[in-house]
Amino acid sequence: MKKLIIFVLVFTSFTFAVDFKGSFSSGVTIGTPYWNKANLEDDNVIDSSNSFLRVVNRLRLNGKFSENFTFGMNAIRSDGFQSDNRLSRTKIQQFYAAYKFGSGKIQAGRMMPFNRWIMGSIDGLSVAYKLSDMFSFKALGGMNVRYGKLYDSDNNYTVGYGELGVKMKNFGGKIKFYNDEDQTKTGLDFHGRLSKLRFNSSVGFNITDEELSDGSFGLFYPVNNKFLISGHYRLFRAEKWNISEKESIYFEGYLIERLMLGLNYKIFDGYTLDMRQMIALTSERNNYISYLTFSGKYFHVGANYMTGDSEYQRMGLSIGGNYSPMKDLFLSAGVSPVDYLFYEEEDHIQSTAVYFRAKYKIIKSLGLRLNFNYYNNNNALNENIRGGLNITYYFGN
Repeated sequence: MKKLIIFVLVFTSFTFAVDFKGSFSSGVTIGTPYWNKANLEDDNVIDSSNSFLRVVNRLRLNGKFSENFTFGMNAIRSDGFQSDNRLSRTKIQQFYAAYKFGSGKIQAGRMMPFNRWIMGSIDGLSVAYKLSDMFSFKALGGMNVRYGKLYDSDNNYTVGYGELGVKMKNFGGKIKFYNDEDQTKTGLDFHGRLSKLRFNSSVGFNITDEELSDGSFGLFYPVNNKFLISGHYRLFRAEKWNISEKESIYFEGYLIERLMLGLNYKIFDGYTLDMRQMIALTSERNNYISYLTFSGKYFHVGANYMTGDSEYQRMGLSIGGNYSPMKDLFLSAGVSPVDYLFYEEEDHIQSTAVYFRAKYKIIKSLGLRLNFNYYNNNNALNENIRGGLNITYYFGN
């Protein structure tokens, strides 16, 4: 019945749409699926010896009935080859209709808002309106559908969000407000430019728990055409995953801060040297991570090193390249050996990751994509291979 409803809706869109375009992809995927609390509560859903082999089909569709009335759809169907895991499921991330009027836009249905406070999709209504050249307004509300399932008894979780935007010549910002059944947040985003210096910042405050929810501040300064200096600070509260011996899970929010300094230098045309130093701070530990990357038109070489209060130190290298041997064929591959040294232990653990990507536009309306990853020393899963092969058909006008 559900498949019939989806077919009728899609067929109706094709029949009446004046203009439409989209794609349909189908392929085979192997590797760990998305981990979530519901999966961990069921036996044999996440099994380290399971390959999680599955067929994945995806439909994307966008169209319009007139200049003012548009619609969009993004749906996925997964069918697992093993019957004891929950990989067989249809999900719809987006299925909406929108109407533009004057300086505004109304959107209804299932939407995926680009918002750091809202995860997944929303079944509801969105309104955006340009009050003037300087001020704009946006609001949305409805039921939170995190994983896009067709029906879920947990989809009665209501959320609401609103923002007032301000735009000036060299500056802009947003005042934001968020509310759900558990908490209320308010925040401010601000960005601008002072001569060559560009900056952006954000801060969110959890009114319910009376604490900072998240925040960031970034600076970007081009010294000249070849040399760029950047700095970034980010603060956020993560939900720590604690998995017990009984495969149950509970969350414990804790504060994380990250500081990063970046230096980017264009040696000459097509060749760049990138250096980054990051400090990760939590209430439990401080870690220091250094990156150095040299990249060219067809290759990149990099090194990274981590030390600090964690249980191990890490030294890693990465070598990769990309090449297009013929029109519409793009190949990329790389290898990344990593050396782990645990505190108070003399033995080193060596691990190597290998990846290969291939994209080929066979004809104008048909494309092929291959994604292959191999991990020779994987202590999380017994299966060392992840990736997939899929073919995409592009249609519409």
